[in-house]
Amino acid sequence: MNQSEFDSLLQTAPERDLTDGELARLESWLAANPADQAEWEVLDHLLAALPDTPVATNFTSRVLDEVRSAEASRPALGQAWWLRLLAPQFRPIQIAAAAMLAMVIGGVGYQSHLNQSRAEMAAAVVSIAEFTPVFLADIEAIEAVAQAAAIDEELWAALK
Repeated sequence: MNQSEFDSLLQTAPERDLTDGELARLESWLAANPADQAEWEVLDHLLAALPDTPVATNFTSRVLDEVRSAEASRPALGQAWWLRLLAPQFRPIQIAAAAMLAMVIGGVGYQSHLNQSRAEMAAAVVSIAEFTPVFLADIEAIEAVAQAAAIDEELWAALK
């Protein structure tokens, strides 16, 4: 150990407790350097004189609340993929999926409406096709009416 390592340990001691390895190196350095022994004892005396920091009465509950909130914000590893999609960070994806689902349902409904309209139109054409032979049987009478002379207005007035 050299002087810079000793100085480093002097700076580290107020910040945290020294490890066993650091303490062993420090003791061997102090045994070899009695001048540094006095400096170490002064530092040790000052650290011992520092008052203990008071701990808040609700310290434990605050720590547990922090742990719970950290656990709640992070999804569990065993959670299903579709449950993770319901998390708030996926809100734009959820909105897009809902819009796409509405469009698909609307498209299927519209296609069903078109199919129903076409079926009704086909049924109407079939009923007209069944009714048409009745008209075709009287086609000669219909043509005769079309070729008739114009209505005589005076005769028509007299008949009324």
